[in-house]
Amino acid sequence: MARVPELLLRILEEMVDKQLRTFHWYLSSNVLEGFTHIPKSRVDGMDRTGTVDLLVQTFGYDGAVAVTEDILMRMKLKLWADTLKEDYSKVPSNHVDKEVGHHTIQEKMKSTLKEKYQNIYEGNADEGETVYLKKIYTELHMIEGAWGSFSDEHEVRQQRSTLVSGDEKSTKAINIFKPKPNQNKRIRTVLTLGIPGMGKTVCAQKFTLSWAEGEENQDITLLFPLPFREINTTIGEKDYSLMQLIHQFFPETKPLEKLGANCKVLFIFDGLDETLLPLNFKHNKVLRDETEPAPLDVLITNLITGDLLGNALIWITSRPAAAHRIPRKHIHQWTEVKGFGNAQREEYFKRSLHDDSLALRVINHVKSSRSLYIMCQIPVFCWITVTVMKKMVRKNMTGVIPNTLTEMYAYLLICQTDRMVEGHYPLKSNNVLLKLAELAFRQLEKGRSIFYEADLKECGIHVKEATIYSGVCTEIFVMEGGNRREVFSFVHLTIQEFLAAVYAHYLYMKRKENVFLGYLKRIYTRWQFKSVFNFHKTAIEKALESTDGHWDLFLRFLLGLSLKSNQELLCKILDLDVEGEEDVSRTIQFIKEKISEEADANLNLFHCLSELKEEALVQEVQSFVSSGRLDAKKMSSAQWSALTFELMTSETTEEEFDLKKYIKSEEGMVKLLTVITSSKHALLNHCNLTENCCEALASALSSTSSHLTALDLSGNKLKDSGVKLLSAGLRSPHCKLKSLRFC
Repeated sequence: MARVPELLLRILEEMVDKQLRTFHWYLSSNVLEGFTHIPKSRVDGMDRTGTVDLLVQTFGYDGAVAVTEDILMRMKLKLWADTLKEDYSKVPSNHVDKEVGHHTIQEKMKSTLKEKYQNIYEGNADEGETVYLKKIYTELHMIEGAWGSFSDEHEVRQQRSTLVSGDEKSTKAINIFKPKPNQNKRIRTVLTLGIPGMGKTVCAQKFTLSWAEGEENQDITLLFPLPFREINTTIGEKDYSLMQLIHQFFPETKPLEKLGANCKVLFIFDGLDETLLPLNFKHNKVLRDETEPAPLDVLITNLITGDLLGNALIWITSRPAAAHRIPRKHIHQWTEVKGFGNAQREEYFKRSLHDDSLALRVINHVKSSRSLYIMCQIPVFCWITVTVMKKMVRKNMTGVIPNTLTEMYAYLLICQTDRMVEGHYPLKSNNVLLKLAELAFRQLEKGRSIFYEADLKECGIHVKEATIYSGVCTEIFVMEGGNRREVFSFVHLTIQEFLAAVYAHYLYMKRKENVFLGYLKRIYTRWQFKSVFNFHKTAIEKALESTDGHWDLFLRFLLGLSLKSNQELLCKILDLDVEGEEDVSRTIQFIKEKISEEADANLNLFHCLSELKEEALVQEVQSFVSSGRLDAKKMSSAQWSALTFELMTSETTEEEFDLKKYIKSEEGMVKLLTVITSSKHALLNHCNLTENCCEALASALSSTSSHLTALDLSGNKLKDSGVKLLSAGLRSPHCKLKSLRFC
């Protein structure tokens, strides 16, 4: 008795080439109701046996026969269709694919996921406009490479470069599981890293949508997106088997008792940094049965290790700081989302604004501001920029275009508050805003970016209020046992940091309270803070004490809010009086003193000066550079810091940095090491270097933050002793050098 593939092959072998091409056209078109079409690129030129394999792989046995019958009828080949139907009815049940149920479930899953992921909420999960994802989706800059080049620095400190270096290669999210040429090792588990707002979740959403719409990765039978923040809502309730967990989140799969060895599945665990699970890989018991109940932590760790459902693909996304939670041995490949490059930023603005002249205006304005341009590497900040600029153009506010981060975020809050007023919401927006600002500060102190209803209640916020102010606070609802359980987060960490700064600023301006002091001390000493400078001083010192930049952006916002122009913006949404700026000059002087103390460590303080619209120090160094009057012996620490900042925020030094253009000395090389290692190619040739600088250079090369792949040291007197010192850095596993040149 013939099996299903043989029956299909018999029919296709009866066709002439022209008929086969027509058959392929129907497969790749959208005319087949109830079946996902196969991309044209997959069927063009395919022979008859390949077509049969593709039919069975995509639709299962039942589905392959049904699709073939449908197409034959459309091709007016009724006799062949009837023959196929009759022959298939005679196939013994034990010859039919045991996993045939997967196709029906797959179609239901695709329909559900398409409905869920085809639209995107750009920062607003309840009241905002939804946008078709493909309409605005801009391909993100993603790399793949060797493990170990990630740091836990603050996200804004990691925005220097989008260059691909070392053994990193550009890739696309849709290709992360596809084997490379000459690659024998199977890629099962992929970890994708990226700082908040870089687009990791959108990448996962686009991957899911492409699968659900039948465009990419159709070899995957079932795809299960399981964000960690949604998994958090089931922690502690009971033990689950893998199948019970899948049934809970994806009711369409309930007919399946097991996934089966022949079912190729992908689990997407988005947001590793948000999980509340301990992920105890070392001590959790081994679990191999997908129907055996176990604690949720045991279930997830065994899925990742491959002890449970070892044939499944696993994709995990995370902020870099949380990557260590998964042992390296369980990750087969990592990728990193680096946000938008120059061309991608412009493409995003054009897609989102739907107005070329307005897009060009926005692009030119963003390029005119160093801080704004750097931040627009982050896709979420591009959304903020578009939101603000649309509103300003609509209101014809042409004379007040934001030039600093503080101004941009202040206008964003005004835009969101205006929506509340336009919507006639019954709540006073300033009360809600202040409560959210307090929540933002309290959670920032704890280092948390997600929080729950109990956290809201501590700040006097009701769930309804948070939902209404949804332009600032996103709410994710998960249904379990008929009860709604909520997980909250701000749209982006930078919005949380801005609101935290608003809270700190408001508390000082209104009550003269310093949020960085304990409550009793805050009340006792509040009348001593008659000068805003004393308040700023404690905030600056607090930020400088943080080794990972935790308070860096908060500080930028807090200082920026002290400008009269920004206070006037806040007064539109908060009950505040505009204060003078008599103390800002003292704050600026204090910042310059701190810059002088450490040449390399305080680059964020220059961003703070930008928020205060104080550019004198940088302009002074720019003048020195353009005139060629740089002299290492005459430069102050503050000037070295200003030069480092100028070069670190310049696009021209990302690809190649030539020390000779600035200064030829060992002191110059050591002072500018941060710039050197953040570039891809460094030309240090003929710069009067000796063995005395080699130890510092070796240390820089071994740093995980170094981007250097080519280094030219020719024309310097390094001696054998210097080369030996340099070799220590070259031996480091973190060293990315591919080319090293000596005289």
